[in-house]
Amino acid sequence: KNAAVVLHDADLELAAQQVLWGAFRSTGQKCTATSRLILADGIADAFLEALTCKLSNWTVGDPLDPETHMGPVINEAAQRSIEAGINAAAAAGAVPAAGTHLENPHHATAGFFVAPTVLELPAGEKASTNVAWKNELFGPVLAVRRAGTKEEAFALAGETEFGLSAAVFTRNLKSALEAVDTIDVGILHINSESAGSDPHVPFGGSKKSGLGPKEQGSAAKDFYSHTTTVYLRG
Repeated sequence: KNAAVVLHDADLELAAQQVLWGAFRSTGQKCTATSRLILADGIADAFLEALTCKLSNWTVGDPLDPETHMGPVINEAAQRSIEAGINAAAAAGAVPAAGTHLENPHHATAGFFVAPTVLELPAGEKASTNVAWKNELFGPVLAVRRAGTKEEAFALAGETEFGLSAAVFTRNLKSALEAVDTIDVGILHINSESAGSDPHVPFGGSKKSGLGPKEQGSAAKDFYSHTTTVYLRG
């Protein structure tokens, strides 16, 4: 359940492009994909307008076509599960962001396509139990909540038992450093999408996303090593 936080002083054009890629490239089928979005109240409407404007030009179709932005999900079971999650989220109060829809316009298309879906959750405690916020749908679904303060935004980003990756968008170095200290994840991106990683640095999560030593970088020596403690008396 990776989160992106867009603060009031963020570069909205940059943030919208990065969130778009983090949430919908690979059809949301990445362990580091962005599935939760927290927006500062003051910029929320402008950000959602920028994001949905980009989505209006987002082509869903044959992934072998160079004009396609997003292909299908892996199989029919995944398609049904994601659509069921979207419907359950809507039944619990989530509403599609302007310019997006609950219905899947690709349902009759050959292949297991799901439309990019942006769901804004209602304010209050019910948002924390909404299926789109609480569960990992593992598809192109982005759950959105608004925050009145930076502290609230960071708290919402950490409102999960998992902690693999997160992204924070801000022009303020102090806010960026506060995010490092506050958000408990294994990978934190500042002003870039949550789904990027490099092989020369450790990769892995915290909380229930942590399954032992990190992969990649120098940490790979521990990840791929089996140690044996030997007591030999001569």
